[in-house]
Amino acid sequence: MYRTLFVYDSDELLKQVEALHIWGEASEFVIEDIANDGITAHNKMKQKKYDLVITEIRITGMDGLQLLRTAKAEGLCSRVVLCSRFSDFNYARQGIILGAYDYFVMPFDEAQFYQMFTRIKSESYEGGAEEVCYKENILAFFKDRNYNIHRYIDEMLDKIYDDEFDVIVADKKARSICSSVIEDLFNIYEWLDLYIDPHTFYNLDSINEGDQNTYKDRYRKILGDLFGEFCRLSPKADDEKIREVIQYILSSPESSLRQKDIAAELHINSTYLSTVFTAHTKIRFVDYVTVVKMKRAAYLLQKTKLKITDISERLGYKDMGYFSRLFKKEYEVPPSEYRMFGDYSYVI
Repeated sequence: MYRTLFVYDSDELLKQVEALHIWGEASEFVIEDIANDGITAHNKMKQKKYDLVITEIRITGMDGLQLLRTAKAEGLCSRVVLCSRFSDFNYARQGIILGAYDYFVMPFDEAQFYQMFTRIKSESYEGGAEEVCYKENILAFFKDRNYNIHRYIDEMLDKIYDDEFDVIVADKKARSICSSVIEDLFNIYEWLDLYIDPHTFYNLDSINEGDQNTYKDRYRKILGDLFGEFCRLSPKADDEKIREVIQYILSSPESSLRQKDIAAELHINSTYLSTVFTAHTKIRFVDYVTVVKMKRAAYLLQKTKLKITDISERLGYKDMGYFSRLFKKEYEVPPSEYRMFGDYSYVI
């Protein structure tokens, strides 16, 4: 059985949903639990795994859109359906942007629910294999720092949207692949959390519902920009020792990271390290360390309330003016301005 959590604020809506002849053995979907406010629903979702969450939009504590956003950000449930007593396109649009699985308006049509159930079951048995294949291939491009990834992503998105008549269904598939890639990348490469907030990728704030190119461009930009950031932070190196050096630097960006100290720590000749590092990565050792430290600085400016002087000192720059010049060279604005207006380039 597929377990459903139903979240309502209106008794009228609850009665309508419960009265639908869609629950039980025939559909394989059951209402496992109910909640009459968003906070209670959120707590239930943290305690139990649901296959489907159906929530009224206008609920107290945390409205349906907030619940959807939180569920996506925390990975609580990938299928959150919005329902309402009112036909409101703005709500439907926001739901699409935030990744709602579907949107229903009273009076409810049983056929629509059955179509949704069929889609969920189809994804469980069939769609998953294709999505996993796409995800694994994209991860392989990341691992190899293979710039053919851009062509692969284009071909993948073209196929997904060409094969699906409904652009919303295609978008859900593309979104699922993109989310899986991001989740796996941050699990495999734990250092990414020091430089990039994965939740930033889900701040989708613009969409043209009638143009599938808008959908394609969104995922092309997210995956493409993340690939660019990844390769810059972790350049390809065939030499095992150089890979070890890169991993050491990425895992401890707030250390001094002086060449002779790293060489001593990893038992490498300092002069040899400098020469071989540049030969393998096409970037000078000192320049690479600066890239890493400035990326960490950008993260701290955006995600913490640390003073700029404190960030400079944490990254080993006692001269605040020198730190600011390095940061401006990297991001074209001084740290103070970046904190006020800056953002990661891949946010849409």
